Amino acid sequence: MMSIGWALRGSIGGGPLGAMIPGALWAMAVAHQRKWTARQASLLVGLCAIGIGLGGQMTYGQTIGLLRDVDTRWWGLTGLTVKGAIWGLLGGTILSLAWVMPARPVRISLLLLGATQAGWMFVNEPKLIYFSHPFVKPRAEIWAGLLLSALVVLVFLREKISWRLALYGCVGGALGFGGGSFFNLVPVAGFPGWKMMEFTFGLVMGGVMWFAVPQEAPVESKEFGKWDWVGYPLLAALVIGVDLNLQVRFAYSVVVALALLVLPRFSQWGWMLGFGVTLAAACWELQDQKHEVWAAVLGTAPVAVVAWWQMRRGNFTRDAMWLLLGVCCWIYCLEYFAMFKA
Repeated sequence: MMSIGWALRGSIGGGPLGAMIPGALWAMAVAHQRKWTARQASLLVGLCAIGIGLGGQMTYGQTIGLLRDVDTRWWGLTGLTVKGAIWGLLGGTILSLAWVMPARPVRISLLLLGATQAGWMFVNEPKLIYFSHPFVKPRAEIWAGLLLSALVVLVFLREKISWRLALYGCVGGALGFGGGSFFNLVPVAGFPGWKMMEFTFGLVMGGVMWFAVPQEAPVESKEFGKWDWVGYPLLAALVIGVDLNLQVRFAYSVVVALALLVLPRFSQWGWMLGFGVTLAAACWELQDQKHEVWAAVLGTAPVAVVAWWQMRRGNFTRDAMWLLLGVCCWIYCLEYFAMFKA
């Protein structure tokens, strides 16, 4: 699920909003395999979506360019491995909160933002260690900020499960992203090296992280009340609106910090965040292809589906997983044919 989710992320929308897709699909697959109820899986799905989404703030296109150049190949490989490791490290850290969600999460949110700002300001912005092209359209990197934020939160939590999920994610991310990058060196014209790298990244990181997931279920969420549907537009506006409009380099980190303030109080909104908002963000990509009606319908429908399926409990995680996957594939088809027509 994480493998195909990553390939979809690269096809229907990049950035952190697109990176929520593999996180949500993986969490749903794990919850279904472990036979956890919808209430037990709620925080897992929501936190995994935004946790994996955090790494989507990193830029790596020019790093792949360094890999393809013989003179800078090893530096490019190092950069991709480091960025993949940080992606998994931070994703595992946020994911672990599904088991150790603090009662007062304000300090977690402040530490996350403060450390991200510090790493970005003192390492990334002055380009002390730089994995993109220094002269041709240099990109603003953020990997050091994300690395420092993960380490600071881990030290603050001091939980074995947090370190376990973070370290497994780190290893899986390093092997998946660094190892998968070699597909970009295949000397065959038209070979989809970039896409194969995405498949490999998701497959390896998702597979390695699965071994770190404990047998016990995450913290069980509250019951889904009849008024909880209002959480959907609020969360959608928070995640999509803030990420697209806040003019800071780590806008999505601000999104996650705010979400971490909401989920402890409204744990049942985890499904809204991981399923509904992820699907809405994917549908938003249709705006670029002039499919405004499709974007509006598909972007608002999840709340009705969530409310209906929450009453059924039994197979909710599996059905939600297939629906999210199916709609993302459908969006890809719409974009593909729109591009082909153009």
